[in-house]
Amino acid sequence: MNKVELLRHLSNSDFFRLLSNGELKLYILLIASADDVDAACKISFKEIEKIGRRLTALRKLKSSMASLERYGLASFEKIEEWPYGELKYRLKRPYELKTAQGIQGR
Repeated sequence: MNKVELLRHLSNSDFFRLLSNGELKLYILLIASADDVDAACKISFKEIEKIGRRLTALRKLKSSMASLERYGLASFEKIEEWPYGELKYRLKRPYELKTAQGIQGR
């Protein structure tokens, strides 16, 4: 996965207007933590807490992940051992980026 390309796409798209500041910070953190697109990934709540204490409220974290899912940016898989465990997720390639690379979208 080319993370620079993914971030460049994000900056040139409507996602900046669609996502709240907290959602955008979370997405950037997920990109930084991910090994690859569509691969099972995990991040500790301690790492998420670094970008903002508001995201450490379970309801807020679930809401932020739902927004990322709605826009096809990441999929939420599981929360383990709240509040000391980790978030399991899959990073998704935005649809516009898929079609630009000739990859058929879902």
